[in-house]
Amino acid sequence: MSFSNLHLMRETREAISPHWGLSVFVTFIFVLILGVPSSFQIEIGELIPFLLTGPLSLGFSIYALTIVRGDDPHFEQLFQGFQHFFKSFLAYFCMSVLIVFGFVLLIIPGIYISLALSMTFYIMADRPELSFSQCLNESWTLTKGYRLKYLGLGLRFIPWYFLGLLCFGVGVLLVIPWSIATGARFYEELKRIKANEQ
Repeated sequence: MSFSNLHLMRETREAISPHWGLSVFVTFIFVLILGVPSSFQIEIGELIPFLLTGPLSLGFSIYALTIVRGDDPHFEQLFQGFQHFFKSFLAYFCMSVLIVFGFVLLIIPGIYISLALSMTFYIMADRPELSFSQCLNESWTLTKGYRLKYLGLGLRFIPWYFLGLLCFGVGVLLVIPWSIATGARFYEELKRIKANEQ
């Protein structure tokens, strides 16, 4: 049972359209929190994003899932990941180590691992009772047979990111929430397929 990436993108754009203003604001705060420390001393600049990326990514995933499920998103959802700080941090840490190790092994393994673990934060947002290792394992299992398809989805957004950069970079603030929410819809499709196979 397959689905169209282009269709997912269009459906997500329709779902997010009533929330563009809020989504741009959420994205701006997300980028600001992770980007500003980089301008400080190198020790601080590297440590703060490393500590905060996991919880904020989990929060953004909660926000994105809310949109694709037709509910009303809230700005505060961006920070709900801090309720599971250690779990989200450990997930991000393990993902980073595995992906970097994969890239050391001639790039392609790094891309493969990144795709295999791409659903981790959506799973964590959807099933907070799972441990970080269970979320990683579930992502690995859920993406089997669909990793190249997810890569294709990511490649479809590259021209949009390029166009966003041409608009003085401001357009990227529109593309980021669209792409993350489309990833959430991709996750929902994988869940549906898995449920039908059982």
